[in-house]
Amino acid sequence: MTPSARPSRTEADEVAAFLEGMGVAAGARLLDAPCGIGRRAHVLAEQGYRVTAVDVNPVAIEALRRRVPQGLQDRLRCRSATWETLPDLAADERFDVALCLDHAIGRGPREADVARLRRLREHTVPGGALLMDLLHRDFFAARPRPFAYHVLGGVEQHEFRTFDPVSGVLDLTWRFYRREGKDLRFQGVSAAHLRLLSPRELADLLEDAGWRVEAWHGGWGKEPISADRRKLVLVARAAARS
Repeated sequence: MTPSARPSRTEADEVAAFLEGMGVAAGARLLDAPCGIGRRAHVLAEQGYRVTAVDVNPVAIEALRRRVPQGLQDRLRCRSATWETLPDLAADERFDVALCLDHAIGRGPREADVARLRRLREHTVPGGALLMDLLHRDFFAARPRPFAYHVLGGVEQHEFRTFDPVSGVLDLTWRFYRREGKDLRFQGVSAAHLRLLSPRELADLLEDAGWRVEAWHGGWGKEPISADRRKLVLVARAAARS
C-alpha cells in the first residue's frame, strides 16, 4: 500500500534538471520503466517531455492513468507489463532516454537483469542514454544500524534493514504511519530483497546488456560519490549495434 497517491515532486524536478544538464530538452522522448506510481513520469510530462511510463503493477498504472489530465494525455502514455517482458512495447518504438530508477536491478537472477536492460537498449535511438539510480553499497556497509526513520510529507516511514557486506544482500521492510496528533495510524507495509552491486559489477552488467557507462554521481545534483550518499546515479550510453 502506498502512503500517498501523489508524493513530493522534488525528486522529479531534480531528474528534469539532470536531463536538461545532459542537453535533453523538453520534447525529448522518455521511457520510464519501471515507473512505479508515476510520480516522475507525471512531472516530466508536465515539463514538456513525451513520456511512456511502464510498470509491473497494473494497479499503479491504472491509478496513474486516472490522474493524467486531458491536457497531458498526448505527452504521457502508461501501460503495464511483466518483469519478464518489460517494457513490452512495439519493436519500432524508440526513445532518447530510458529511465530505470528506484534500484530496479538486483531483485532476481543476473541474467534477468541483463535481458531487461538489453530490452531497454533496443528501444533507444542510436547513442541514446540510460539513467539509473541505485542504492549505494558503501552507504549501507558503513551504517550497520537496523533502523532508520524518515518523514514523507504527513507520513512517517519506519525502515528496518539488514545488510550482508560480503554478499551485498540488503533486506528492507518499510512500515508507513500517518501522524494524527500524538498518535500514529498504521497505513501499510512493503518489503524488498536486493543485491547491491559494486561499480565494477554494475559496469560489467551493463556492458553485457549493450551499454557503456559514461558517468557516475552521488545524486541528481551531480554530487561526488561518497559513503555518505545513499544513492548512486549512473549515466550509460547505448553501445553501437553490431
